[in-house]
Amino acid sequence: MKSTKPLGLKGVAILFGAVVLIGFVGGLTSGFLADRPGSAAFWTTVAFTVVMMAAVLGVSFWWWRRLDEAAREAHKWAWYWGGSTGMLVGLVLMLVLTTRPADIVLPASLGQTPADLVGAGMIITLGFQLVGYGLAWAWWWLGRR
Repeated sequence: MKSTKPLGLKGVAILFGAVVLIGFVGGLTSGFLADRPGSAAFWTTVAFTVVMMAAVLGVSFWWWRRLDEAAREAHKWAWYWGGSTGMLVGLVLMLVLTTRPADIVLPASLGQTPADLVGAGMIITLGFQLVGYGLAWAWWWLGRR
């Protein structure tokens, strides 16, 4: 893939603004659609979510093409090692929770329904992955300074 001009301060501001705008429109519209009953509202929500994720992916491609090789390697390394380690922590937590359910009291804030608990588990695992990614990314850069 041919690299293009690196991002300057203006490019970073545009990138940040695009992501904030996508998040704002996505959150506002999702909140509006969440209150609508019926199959049409469900499929509208699905379609809208796909469009928003495609927009985020498009911004990500734009950003990635402007990274230099060192930054790309740092992100790939952090994605693999940090994300994998975070996923492993989530897996260990899931195994403990499913094999020892009588010994674990889950906070009510995680939810009461199966959908709430699955969603909470996904968000917690994503959190572990993001923390692992951030730590691995910092480790990579600190190791090369």
